[in-house]
Amino acid sequence: MLFRSSRHHWGTDLDINSVSPAYFRKPEGKKVYAWLSSNASRFGFCQPYTAKGEKRPYGYEEEEWHWSYLPLSKGYLADYLGQITYAHIRGFAGAETAASLQVLERFVAGINPLCK
Repeated sequence: MLFRSSRHHWGTDLDINSVSPAYFRKPEGKKVYAWLSSNASRFGFCQPYTAKGEKRPYGYEEEEWHWSYLPLSKGYLADYLGQITYAHIRGFAGAETAASLQVLERFVAGINPLCK
């Protein structure tokens, strides 16, 4: 069985408007992102890939467009991290590097602490 680490494959995450960082640097994109940042949590959404820093030192780069439905994704993340091991990550090119890259710890779990 092939195990995927993409949150999109869990059915809990979606991309909004544009997957281009440039869009979010323009006035319309800034306005959309400001609204999402201020209001998404009221509807159960969280931005998992915020800017890296002290609270989120690892993982994917910031994705202003990527939002997660927390009521489902929080449990899925806990289940995934509790059940999936590096032995499960196989069957595709590059799978052999998952452990050395610490994919589970740094990428799957390397999200905004508010989304855990």
